[in-house]
Amino acid sequence: MSATEHREIERKYDVEAGAALPSLVTLPGVDRVEQRPPVELDAIYLDTDDLALARARITLRRRTGGGDEGWHLKLPARKDVRRELHAPLGDPPTGEDGQEDLTRLEVPADLLPHVLAHTRGRALTPVVRLTNQRVTTELYAGDEARTFLAEVCSDTVTATPLRAGVDPSAWSEWEVELVDGPVPLLDAVERVLLAGGAHPAAGPSKLARALGPLAPPPPAVHTVPKKPTAGQVMMAALQTTVERLKAEDAGARTGAPDAVHQMRVATRRLRTLLSTYGPLLDDELTTHLRTELKVLADTLGGARDAEVLRERLLALVETQPSQAVLGPVADRIDTELGKDYERAMTRLRRGLEHERYYALLDELDALVTAPQTTPLADDPARLVVPRLLGRDWRRMRRAVRQASAIDDPARAETALHEVRKAAKRLRYAAESTTVVLGLRGKQLGKSSENLAEVLGEHQDSAITQEALRDLGLRAQRHGENAFTYGRLQGIEEALQGELASKDYRKAVGKVAKRRLKGWKQV
Repeated sequence: MSATEHREIERKYDVEAGAALPSLVTLPGVDRVEQRPPVELDAIYLDTDDLALARARITLRRRTGGGDEGWHLKLPARKDVRRELHAPLGDPPTGEDGQEDLTRLEVPADLLPHVLAHTRGRALTPVVRLTNQRVTTELYAGDEARTFLAEVCSDTVTATPLRAGVDPSAWSEWEVELVDGPVPLLDAVERVLLAGGAHPAAGPSKLARALGPLAPPPPAVHTVPKKPTAGQVMMAALQTTVERLKAEDAGARTGAPDAVHQMRVATRRLRTLLSTYGPLLDDELTTHLRTELKVLADTLGGARDAEVLRERLLALVETQPSQAVLGPVADRIDTELGKDYERAMTRLRRGLEHERYYALLDELDALVTAPQTTPLADDPARLVVPRLLGRDWRRMRRAVRQASAIDDPARAETALHEVRKAAKRLRYAAESTTVVLGLRGKQLGKSSENLAEVLGEHQDSAITQEALRDLGLRAQRHGENAFTYGRLQGIEEALQGELASKDYRKAVGKVAKRRLKGWKQV
């Protein structure tokens, strides 16, 4: 049985031991309150030796007791909200003597991909055992459906450390979790609980409280003040993009829709940021990181390109009149490109499980935590950032001029690809400067994005033509008619020629107009 997922919307409150839960019958929209019999919950929490999951505000536990016993993985989403994945309990871990053996706990395979961006090959072992005497009060609406709005849990918790350096502890808390009720109900319940003597919980989870002095502090967040330095702008952009990269890791491993694409975009953004803001960082470090990110982007690209090509070709076949589709064209495309995609995904999963990738994540975390900056990073962003962006703008213009001067079609394709890469780089760089340049940065980013999309369609058409030639040969080897593949190739060729003219010139002109004052002096 595979893991299931839902969004957990809850708040926690610290209370004195033995505190009685206030009456909840007067809450707006609540027509009935039901209290359930007490239950005993027993949970083993796992983490790496250096508490990588706790540092990322992730909890992984195996819990018995209650209606949802099993494995729970909780991932932060936003304030008051967490993603919770649930997997079956499985057999209890026992040793040869038949007694409980926590060292034999095995995390379900369906949950592992969601933590590998943090554990990075390190073992997961028990850190804390929590037992909890829980009394649950359920809140219902009086509508015809008897809507289950929320539940309020009164917990008496005992924490037994399974690591040295932590003392046993015990406490009481109240926990409110929405079921099908509206978010404002959380505020209404909170007012009642605070009036009853509760206080907002000091920590984000029971695990963090149980870890005591070992609990890692929350990661520092790089913010951008009203008058930022160039380094503050850079670090905020880098941190956001590194977190986006890690957030897409699990989806890329499991083939979730759009995850590979978004992870590749994050990888390319990081390469751009390291280049654009290179003068603010150690040169040797940025060169190394850009090289490693290029390897990752190429690994992601194989799966993404196979996915896009398959979707494009199947959509193209759908547009053709039935009399022009001779033979099992859609099935052949689906089969052959499906194989290509699976091979690419296999390579991607191997790459994401390789120590080289995990080392890159370690280095990116170190960059965000303790950046090695140059003195230029301390200068005002309003002076430095436009100059840095001007370098990327000129790079794009130079690529356009070089492409325009080439007559040979084969070399022109390569040159246009360089224009596309320069446009993407300019887009990502411009988007990172909007905190300084405001609307001008947004406009430049949008114009650059449009140019990259025009050239992306042009390049996709060229790749599609090559794929159609290959598919036609594969179809012939299976004794199938190759007519339709030739027809589709002709359609793509005509489309490519059309894209190479009017749309391209128009997109280039819009980017050229976004030149900022002072770039001549850069």
